[in-house]
Amino acid sequence: MSNVALNTSNPFDNHEHSGGNDDMISFFSEVDDIKRSLGHYETNIERIEALHKRSLAEVEDGSEGFTSNQLASLTEETSALAKDLRNRIKSLESRSMRDSTKHTQAENVKHQFKNSIKRYQGIEATFRQKNKERIERQYKIVNPNATEEEVQEAINSESQQIFSQAVMNSNRRGQAQSALNEVEARHREIQNIARTMNELAELFHDMEMMVAEQEPALQQIEAKAEEAQMDIEAGVGMETKAIASARAARKKKWWCLLIIVIVLVIIAIILGVTLSKK
Repeated sequence: MSNVALNTSNPFDNHEHSGGNDDMISFFSEVDDIKRSLGHYETNIERIEALHKRSLAEVEDGSEGFTSNQLASLTEETSALAKDLRNRIKSLESRSMRDSTKHTQAENVKHQFKNSIKRYQGIEATFRQKNKERIERQYKIVNPNATEEEVQEAINSESQQIFSQAVMNSNRRGQAQSALNEVEARHREIQNIARTMNELAELFHDMEMMVAEQEPALQQIEAKAEEAQMDIEAGVGMETKAIASARAARKKKWWCLLIIVIVLVIIAIILGVTLSKK
């Protein structure tokens, strides 16, 4: 009979407990893997920054082609990695909605990713400005008498037609041709940076929208937590009242018993006196 009693225990208790542990282990494993990918993303950003610097230094001797190809390849790889991180963090967030510990971990990796995006945006903005300054310098070499409006038009133009015309009209044909080569490279760089910055802006917006989409669910969870807390407090209050009522009832019982005893004693005395007189 004892063996039968042992076998009748709930077979699902250990399974549910194990399932919960497996889910938590899987979740934190994914968190660790995402953190490693974030480290790779940060490393790529540092390499992109270094290639930007090299590109600016190499353009003067005409060797910018290899660096530009490296930069384009690394930028494409980093863009793909960022999109993968966005999707994985979004999935992580959806898995963490009903667990505060998981939610904290998901928020941490999302915050780290957003900081990386902002750092990347800052680097790209810096080198976009440096490329514009190089174009401005080269244009003034070709056309020293250019007005500020003409310089800005040359910088912001999507083609090199304005600059090419300045080269044709320049008395410094040798310097002008060299300047034109650099300006073409700088314009290509600015266009590539513009595409990257647009992608980063969209990526950051997606991460911000992720918060907005999950806000109603978070509010619902918080409301349920507050409701549960109120139920607990109400239960504690009712228990306190019940204990006080029980204590009061016990006191009344003791007083009733004491009164009965006193009445019995008085009756006994009266009966004793009456009998003694007879």
